[in-house]
Amino acid sequence: MRSLAIAWLAATAWQPGAAVAAKTQTTGFKQSNLATQPRHAEFAQRLSRQLRKRLNFPPRFARAFGSHMVLQQGQPIAVWGTAKPATNVTVSLGGQKETTIAAADGRWGTTFPALEAKGQSLRLTAETALGKTTLNDILVGEVWLCAGQSNMEWKLSQSATAKAAIPAAKHSRLRLFNFVGAARGGSRDYPPELVERLTPGRFCSGQWRVSSPNSAAPFSAVGFFFGQKLLTDLDVPVGLINVAIGGTPAEAWVRRGALAMHPQLAAMARGNWLENKSLEPWCRERGAYNLKRALAAGDFIPGDDLGPNHSFKPAFMWDVAVAPFTQMPIAGVLWYQGESNAESDWRVAQHDAVLKTLITDWRAQWKRPDLPFLFVQLPAMNRPHWPAFRASQQRVHDALPQTGMAVTIDLGHPTNVHPRDKRPVGERLARLALALVYDGDGAVGSPLIVSAEKKKEKIILRLAKRSGRLRTRDNQAPNGFELQDKQGQWSRAGARLVGDSRVELRLTPGQTAVAVRYAWSPFPEPKLNLLGEAGLPVAPFEAELSF
Repeated sequence: MRSLAIAWLAATAWQPGAAVAAKTQTTGFKQSNLATQPRHAEFAQRLSRQLRKRLNFPPRFARAFGSHMVLQQGQPIAVWGTAKPATNVTVSLGGQKETTIAAADGRWGTTFPALEAKGQSLRLTAETALGKTTLNDILVGEVWLCAGQSNMEWKLSQSATAKAAIPAAKHSRLRLFNFVGAARGGSRDYPPELVERLTPGRFCSGQWRVSSPNSAAPFSAVGFFFGQKLLTDLDVPVGLINVAIGGTPAEAWVRRGALAMHPQLAAMARGNWLENKSLEPWCRERGAYNLKRALAAGDFIPGDDLGPNHSFKPAFMWDVAVAPFTQMPIAGVLWYQGESNAESDWRVAQHDAVLKTLITDWRAQWKRPDLPFLFVQLPAMNRPHWPAFRASQQRVHDALPQTGMAVTIDLGHPTNVHPRDKRPVGERLARLALALVYDGDGAVGSPLIVSAEKKKEKIILRLAKRSGRLRTRDNQAPNGFELQDKQGQWSRAGARLVGDSRVELRLTPGQTAVAVRYAWSPFPEPKLNLLGEAGLPVAPFEAELSF
């Protein structure tokens, strides 16, 4: 058993003495070989004792399971966990029973037929000769995974409507699983207890809880408002799993093998990430700062040939926060991320490939090519590269089926990267889910301009058929439109509504125009006034003109 623990230690320790060592000029510290230090032998002994104890425990369910959870309806239900190797494990769910055998590494798993949401409360048990483990109050309904960085993680207690929302958060059929990460990329030097948790098995922790003021307050505000609306509209139990971590770049959420196979992204999965120039400089600098004490002290830092583990490291968030749930059937994914990938032109240029790879690979790992993936387009903010980044998000949405994009150009703040009003964001995502997944009203998304055509002295913009009837919030002419002349200069353009789904821009005498755009500044001013029938803002748009 001690040899197993030592093998695990060797596989997970980042050893600065190896080829992936951080250079002195990058970290500012000279490193020693961590594998030779006595403290790591003590760690191996402690781990060996823990593993030995676990083999003599009753069977355990994987961390994805717990009392008060929601199981996805309409899909076969996978159940898995650990037990003493080679023992029979009897698993019961409601009135169904399956028997399996734990493998040599102690892992076991079985699958139950799909169930429908009928208001039933189920009990899930796993039993061996060593004992029985029971989970109670399990519902069947709709399960969504919430992922991304700080705006998805943003707590309900921090939201603009917290005073009203938290006392009203008593929903017996809304269940929340806050899978909280131990160490964030904030401006903090990680103490030893956080460094020790930089492993897939220890980084995140949490449990399923019934929605209440106490459980909802620290949960994702966007996720909560999404789930609350879904619960109201569908009238079935809703389970939300929140794995978001502030500051994390998109590549941290992509499986390493998927990065390595993509010609544009493979460099992200080579060498020590703290020195990898294909990654965001800010993320690398923050990671080095967070690990400064541990690197200087020569402490044991979990890691691999990509360097020490950290929430900003490529593939790390996939390993610690997403992979544990891929066997679990879910209805879809909510994604609010992008701020850490929108700091420069070259980072924005990477984003199409990163997000497409993330979505397609997550679908492959869940074995669901049509897994719904709904994401939030970045809101208005005075950051120069955000218009181009929002265009990248639009391209990904247009390219991949079964995706939905919540437009939030009207909800931002000029200087605050964390706009506090999260209710409309969550509810817009819920509208998309109702339309895309649950066959609801098809006109619930933001209107989208799909064509631009020059006719004599007019520019005619047409919107998608499902955009609904256009209007302005103030009954004034639409604003936010610009035209580009042959010299590449942009100028504001007057506009008027024509019919239900067209906008007309009129050229002044002698004016030339080769391209048009809408809502294309980082923080549009004056406030945009063009809305669709459902009161949602028209999505930002840019196109060359056809003649």
